[in-house]
Amino acid sequence: MKYLVTLKPMEPFFFGGEHTFGKDDSRKEGSRYSAKSTYFPQQTALLGMMRKTLLVQNGNLTMHKKGEWVDSKDGKKGNDKNYFDAIKLSGNGAFSYDKSTNLGSIKNISPLFITKGDSDYIIEAKDSHYEPTILKTSKMLTSSKKDTFFLKGFDAKNYKEDQLVSTSREILPLSKIFKSVQTVGIKKAKDGETNDDAFFQKTSYTLKDGAFFSFYLEVEAVLNWRKSYVTLGADQSSFMLEIKETSDTFDTKFENTIKQKDISRIILTSETLIDQQSYDICDFILGTRAPYRQLDSRNGSKSKRYYLLQRGSVLYTHDLEKLITTLSQAHLQKIGINKFIAIKGA
Repeated sequence: MKYLVTLKPMEPFFFGGEHTFGKDDSRKEGSRYSAKSTYFPQQTALLGMMRKTLLVQNGNLTMHKKGEWVDSKDGKKGNDKNYFDAIKLSGNGAFSYDKSTNLGSIKNISPLFITKGDSDYIIEAKDSHYEPTILKTSKMLTSSKKDTFFLKGFDAKNYKEDQLVSTSREILPLSKIFKSVQTVGIKKAKDGETNDDAFFQKTSYTLKDGAFFSFYLEVEAVLNWRKSYVTLGADQSSFMLEIKETSDTFDTKFENTIKQKDISRIILTSETLIDQQSYDICDFILGTRAPYRQLDSRNGSKSKRYYLLQRGSVLYTHDLEKLITTLSQAHLQKIGINKFIAIKGA
């Protein structure tokens, strides 16, 4: 069964990345006092929210004084129906970038996209303003075995804001959809004292003009669903979640949003983890990357740091089919990571 899921924010939201407040092992100076939300939550957070919501909707998750969990008195011996019903519904085990995870009835989660009125939007390709050209004679000036790329119209000093593109190829700046909300304050400890990392400045976002997030969900069975409120993000912000049956898919909806250029390329529609083999197949990459980690559900520890290329990044290649193969990692694409549009050169 395929469903369209919508998330309408009820308040400003803050989607944290690898670096937010406090100390971490990548910063020698100590705590961060300023943090800015990302525009989209991590797909791993979206997966976690959906797994929990499935359990809540079906009555498998019980609220206790010290938290929520799936009750199981004798689950390991196979005598607790609730325990095994929950595993069948949402799987078990924390998500891993390196290997597949049991997700129960969840077959596929698409990347998030923006819906405003009758239009749906994704991040536009970062090379939409430029024309890529290969400088064949440049090999005389460098030891690289690859051709050198030149982007006509690119000016490193002239920053261009990321934009959204709709299924009808309407272009919309992110600032037309996302409104920033600034917050400053001081966190007090229980004893009333101020800690060294208590001062903060935070930038959250809201969505303008009735816009909301959407994504596609594919599950193995029909869902008995009711409208509900869910929490998502570092501040556990509230969203109204609604769901309806659909025959659409993310790939078919957005496959014609990107224009063809002279050189074959892949445009990322989600955060993407690429290995060394994929890097070697790329002739040039125009994009940005950000660090990510996931939590171990058993002890709350963080995994090693992964660097993922961001939505809208462009990978130019001389071997499009091979790059498609190396990027198509099923366990990542299942939750909306490593999703892309491949465009053969003219």
